[in-house]
Amino acid sequence: MNVFFVNASIFLKVIEKLLFKKIQRHEKQKTLIEMQLNSIRNMVSKVLSDDEISASEFEKITSQMTKTYRKFEEVNLEIDKILPKKSESFL
Repeated sequence: MNVFFVNASIFLKVIEKLLFKKIQRHEKQKTLIEMQLNSIRNMVSKVLSDDEISASEFEKITSQMTKTYRKFEEVNLEIDKILPKKSESFL
């Protein structure tokens, strides 16, 4: 019985470390995405204050939005791999 608790404890510690690393990585990705969104907001604000948008400004904004959306989708796919679907249970 004692061996079971020792093995369970070791197993849980390993799982905890793996999850903590994944959480840290996702926090970094979240911060990166937030920075990209702020960059897009700043570019759009500049365009709105000028009441004019050049082709290069438009290209920069759409390019940045595409990169941010792709990164967001990558993060969501990784989360879907880790977390069970709503219909699945832990047991």
